[in-house]
Amino acid sequence: MTPRTRERKDKEKKDKERKSSAGSPPAPEEPITPRTRDRREKEKKEKKHHHKDHKDKKEDPERAKRREARKERREKKEKEKKEKKDKKGDSKPAAPAAAAAPAAVPKAAPKPADSILGDDVNVTPIESVYTMGRQLGSGAFSVVKEGVHKKDGSKVAIKVIQKTTVACEDIKLLRREITNLKTLDHPNILKLYEVYEDKQQFYLVMELVQGKELFDKIVERGQYSERDASHITRQFVSAIEYLHSKGIAHRDLKPENILSVGSGEKEVIKVADFGLSKNFGDEKMMTSCGSPGYVAPEVLECETYDKAVDMWSIGVILYILLVGYPPFYADSDPALFKKIMACDYSFGEGWDVVSESAKDLIKHLLVKDPKHRFTAGQALNHPWLKQGKDLSEKQLQMTKLKDFVTKRALPK
Repeated sequence: MTPRTRERKDKEKKDKERKSSAGSPPAPEEPITPRTRDRREKEKKEKKHHHKDHKDKKEDPERAKRREARKERREKKEKEKKEKKDKKGDSKPAAPAAAAAPAAVPKAAPKPADSILGDDVNVTPIESVYTMGRQLGSGAFSVVKEGVHKKDGSKVAIKVIQKTTVACEDIKLLRREITNLKTLDHPNILKLYEVYEDKQQFYLVMELVQGKELFDKIVERGQYSERDASHITRQFVSAIEYLHSKGIAHRDLKPENILSVGSGEKEVIKVADFGLSKNFGDEKMMTSCGSPGYVAPEVLECETYDKAVDMWSIGVILYILLVGYPPFYADSDPALFKKIMACDYSFGEGWDVVSESAKDLIKHLLVKDPKHRFTAGQALNHPWLKQGKDLSEKQLQMTKLKDFVTKRALPK
């Protein structure tokens, strides 16, 4: 082996090792020949010519129009956004106003985080507006206290409700009661003035009634006639007619929810407690509610019902007003409900001294089929209510009513 051959082989070996360490070898470069040079120049010219043709090609007019419209809309939108941002920045006051309007006060004070009673709740501390006084009454979730307005000295009733005692479903009832009461204005319906709220309690500021529950008032005065009964009944039927005209059903009418102020011809009746009231115009009512002795058959039968349930309750109240005991009575609720659903009542003891006109009105109120039951308007046009001043002033039997009131007051 000659030195030149050895040198060539060593060089080939080194080239081979270098290529294997660098990976796959690149494709061998095409030798530049006259033919290769001509082909490359031709490809370059064709590519340049193709680019020039594409550039000179005119765009479709409709397409260009759409593109310009999109561009204009985009620019307009960006301009409006910028103007709105600038306007918002300019509207910020440089300094707080010297005096805020009264309507702005509730907005300035933050509401409690768990407030769910709506926008009309006053968050000003109630103690800064009213002085709390003696307790007037109490219920399952609330206490009613007397309040005196610090500026004008007017007296009100303040219903104080602890938030911790109110379940979710009861909050809905409370909100409904507030909504309904705020829309009402009738001389025989308890008026709601305003609502306050803090972290622990709700406060309903209401009309103060310096009186008692209806039946307690009757027993207290000792004497009571059919003429008095007509005068009282006319007032709470008038209140219910007004409620129904507003599309609201009370759904829990009973003696405890009827308050009496004054006496004789000046006696004024107030319907209260709208916790179970509902707007019957919104949807069919199906919820079973009300007090056992005053609930209508259709409610117990789990059927859809309407405002006619109030008229049934009025029939029961009127029956008790006249003779002192209820039309439906049993030792247990199931037995009581069975009698109500069968409309099983009669005019027994004590009815011999009551006029036929009063009995006739009750017969048109305690009717099983709500379609045939008197409406509030029909009841007000009945002779017993319309011509109440012509009724007998003969005293009704009070013994049964006293027993009824006493029994009702006993703990169950």
